[in-house]
Amino acid sequence: MNPEPQQNKTSDSEDTTTSVGAPPSSATLTEVVRDMPRVRALLDHGPVQITSHKRNEFVMVPQAEFERMSSLSGVDKKNIDEKLRLVMEAVSSCIIIMDNTQRVRRTNKAFLDYFGYRESDVIGRQLGSLAKTATDNYILTCIKQVQESGQEKRFEMASSHREGRFIRFTIRPWPGGVAVFADDITEQTRATEHVMQELARDQASKHIGGVGSGVLDANGIIRNASLGLAVLLGVRRRLLIGASIYRVLSPDCRNEVERCLQSRGLKTETIGIEYLASGSEFATARMACSPFAIGQLQDCVAFIIQDCARCGAPALDHQPG
Repeated sequence: MNPEPQQNKTSDSEDTTTSVGAPPSSATLTEVVRDMPRVRALLDHGPVQITSHKRNEFVMVPQAEFERMSSLSGVDKKNIDEKLRLVMEAVSSCIIIMDNTQRVRRTNKAFLDYFGYRESDVIGRQLGSLAKTATDNYILTCIKQVQESGQEKRFEMASSHREGRFIRFTIRPWPGGVAVFADDITEQTRATEHVMQELARDQASKHIGGVGSGVLDANGIIRNASLGLAVLLGVRRRLLIGASIYRVLSPDCRNEVERCLQSRGLKTETIGIEYLASGSEFATARMACSPFAIGQLQDCVAFIIQDCARCGAPALDHQPG
């Protein structure tokens, strides 16, 4: 028998050697889609830079490398701690981080300043040892719930450390423990309460009928208007804002209204007026004006108009009351 040609064997060996050559450290996005086995072979040797149109887009890493990075093994933890500290000091939220035993491990200046602590008062201590009020104990209960459920919890409540202030608490699971974020929301809360009060007053005046209120500046421009005023005048509320009050008043009472608006005192006056009811004809009413100044609303007057016929109130002859 004739031996097999040696040339074929040599050729097969050479092909194998060529395919196992040193793999490149990058692959194109197209190769990821069309030739994943090749990309997997590259990953056996470490991270692979993925490119698209000759630009570096992202890096693929082997699973083992990813797990090592996730556990921070081999990473400069001191550098990471410093970056975390800088971030915590840059935000306005009060932050306190605890381990699984609720022992305080880290906090920021905003927390210390707001709650009146020194760093030495809290670091290393059980958070429970700092609890002084029922509110504090409720927060501890919420922290325990987050630790047990692994779910974030948010709630708002009055501050037990600063009277009249309101705080929004956010409690989140944190590596090795839990983190608490506290934000003062007093101004937002007061603004919401003001809006709700205005809505309630609007509904009440609309229910009674014949009563409307608003705010005028020194020139008689309507800066704010209640729903009741819009109903009283028969005009859409949004059209009243920025309009002159004199457009809906009888010319006979303009001087008296101007006198009230130009008053620099804090005296509340009631005058008799005639207004254009429902945009059709003049009706008799009483108008109470109370000057005030706050923020950008300088030299303004809060006013209430009461329709005499609809409310059964006696008319005034355009004289200050």
